Amino acid sequence: MALHFDCNATTAASPEVIEAMLPWLGRPGANPSATHPAGREAGRAVRDARTDVAQLIGGPPPSSIVFTSCGSESTITAIRSAAVRNPSGKAVLSSAEHSATVKAVSACFGGAESSDSRTIRIPVDARGHLDRSALFDALESGDVALVSLILLNNETGVISDLSGIGEACRAAGALFHIDAVQAPAKTPIDVAVLDCDFLSLSGHKFHGPRGIGALYVRGGVPVESLIVGGPQEGERRAGTENVPAIVGLGVAAKAAAERSVDAAAQAGMASSRDRLESKILTGCPGSWVNGDVERRAANTSNIGFDLAATGLDATALLALLHDQGIEVSAGSACNSSKSAPSAVLRAMGQDDAKAASALRFSLAHQGTPDAVSPDEVDACGQAVIEAHQALMGLSI
Repeated sequence: MALHFDCNATTAASPEVIEAMLPWLGRPGANPSATHPAGREAGRAVRDARTDVAQLIGGPPPSSIVFTSCGSESTITAIRSAAVRNPSGKAVLSSAEHSATVKAVSACFGGAESSDSRTIRIPVDARGHLDRSALFDALESGDVALVSLILLNNETGVISDLSGIGEACRAAGALFHIDAVQAPAKTPIDVAVLDCDFLSLSGHKFHGPRGIGALYVRGGVPVESLIVGGPQEGERRAGTENVPAIVGLGVAAKAAAERSVDAAAQAGMASSRDRLESKILTGCPGSWVNGDVERRAANTSNIGFDLAATGLDATALLALLHDQGIEVSAGSACNSSKSAPSAVLRAMGQDDAKAASALRFSLAHQGTPDAVSPDEVDACGQAVIEAHQALMGLSI
């Protein structure tokens, strides 16, 4: 049986989520747009879930929630909406964003390396924190259409300080999008405090179903629909709503909202992370932790390994660990099949060799389907040590 230490990549839907979804999978007439009783019942279920998702992010009006297929769709909808609103404006993002944001900005504003780019990349420091002064300078430079920033980094777990950015964006006439895909159940989310215009979520990151996401839209902010047709989702995303997945997302959102403020649950997860981290750092000479070890998610540890003598990188470690049934990622799971160094770690000032040497370990809360026991944490740590020793034995 595999041990799952890759919860930032995906989590299993909880039993409560599955139980809530099952009745809707085969229910006749469950189209929320229909006016017959079955349709009205489906409509109520969608409205209830919309309320639950709104509560997860601080309780804005439920009408501010747009259901999508995933976090990537939510993100590009927000970014495209800003680009259409200001066709000549610039986009500002950090150099440590998820590829979904980077590619969406590139598609809508031009890549940072292209001659017609309207993209400004803000640096981060060695701990992964945004250069706030550079961000505010970019806003003051004029004609910024969008600022898009990640709240909780998917690779390092670093939690960004986004205070005051929303106010500065409004003063500059820019829209503010937050990628909060990794945040639920790990840190509280309040769109009023964050002061954002858009915020992206994805259900499978917090024990909801795969294939469902949500986009928060501040009241009065126009949305450029990617899918046109019917009037669903307030004419912001056409197509009959996926009622089973939406219901499941609502259940997952309620649980995530509770876990994000449960100090004991957060401390328990941090204890497991620290136990694993300590074992690996002790058993693998020359290893180190990437990112701010104080201001990060309780579940995430990004560890770099000294593999210089072997001429190998973290993909070799991955292969050995996967053979042992240990599920981890090298950087973002979206890019871990590629051997390129982590763009996030490169942005933090690491050279190619170090940026290609890291593994990300991400755990789940106790009581969830992906939870691991102390013995399993130790087993993972021991497997990493043995894999590292095996690779170091190849040194020449």
